[in-house]
Amino acid sequence: MSNRPSTIAALLAAAAVASCAAARPASAAPEPYLVGAVVSESGPASTLGRPAADSIQLAVDEINAAGGIGGHRLDLVVADDESNPTSAVNALRRLLDRHPVAVIGSSGTPTSLAMAPVAEAAHVPLVSLGSSAQIVEPLAERRWIFKIPVADTYIAQKLQQAMKARGLTRIAMIYRDDDYGKTGVAHFTETGKAFGIQVVDAEPIAPSATDATTQLTHVKAANPQAVLVWTTLPSATVVAKAYRELALPYPLYYSEGSANPLFLAQAGSAANGVIFATEKAAVANELPASDPQKNVLVHYATEFAKRYPKDGPPSIFGGFGYDAVFVLADALRHASGGEALRSALEHVSYVGVSGPYHMTPSDHNGLGIAAVELAEDVDGKFVVRR
Repeated sequence: MSNRPSTIAALLAAAAVASCAAARPASAAPEPYLVGAVVSESGPASTLGRPAADSIQLAVDEINAAGGIGGHRLDLVVADDESNPTSAVNALRRLLDRHPVAVIGSSGTPTSLAMAPVAEAAHVPLVSLGSSAQIVEPLAERRWIFKIPVADTYIAQKLQQAMKARGLTRIAMIYRDDDYGKTGVAHFTETGKAFGIQVVDAEPIAPSATDATTQLTHVKAANPQAVLVWTTLPSATVVAKAYRELALPYPLYYSEGSANPLFLAQAGSAANGVIFATEKAAVANELPASDPQKNVLVHYATEFAKRYPKDGPPSIFGGFGYDAVFVLADALRHASGGEALRSALEHVSYVGVSGPYHMTPSDHNGLGIAAVELAEDVDGKFVVRR
């Protein structure tokens, strides 16, 4: 498995070659590979889940149009977990009854963490779209679990590099009151030790909160040098607007969970000047033609905008779903299921929307800090911030 194609074009070309092989009688057509997906198409995480569901379908359609995987079509079954961990587990169990080769999902950390033990026990690969490093750690308990977004530990380190360069070492945090936010605070606190960065206050906020005055009052009392918000829509917008209304003087940073064009639109001028950790998909138009991700980023953004305008501009969250399918497709070219497929996923090499993946038996994510970008909201657009 050492000479694997590393781009979408190569994967699609390989599928096309297979489809042009000697014609077979219809009765001899290879059985399709059934792929399940559990995403948050409704509930607070729907701004992550809807574009992911669209993008999963887009990738499946592209692969099938090119002849499938060695002639095997991908059959896709998508379930909505309603942004709820219990619903996610129930949806996964229903999918497992249909014997998929693998399952993609879910859209966030809380739902993915809930699903992981079930997939592990069933010995079915789960390719998560959540950010927390805990989704794939410890590896001894996560042999069948893989994930697409860069780990939140690298998000934390990228932010801390920028903060340290500005002399910002006393940081207050507002975090989403669930596993996404709690693990974010824990990992930011731990990685911050190497940078001399201290979390002086950490305030929880409900995912669907409508007010952030209490949290920001506590933040102000802690007298930080900067504030980091580790949440997603809709609470991300609530914090930004309240922050500006209270005229707090500290630089404002956000985790990748809010690096969403919809957030910029909803927050308006309140988000102007905010620094985000994100992936290259958010700033694809600023990348040089020589960037190894440029072609796939342009292709994905063009096709998503064409097919799914109702779900907003292309975003990193849709990109996670798109990459998940192609990561799985790369492994399926070498194994059709079970332990062999799990092992093949540990050797995926693929240049995707979210970064250049190089998975190994000791790294079920395959991305590092180089996949993280910093971007600033400048008049409603993401602009690279070095």
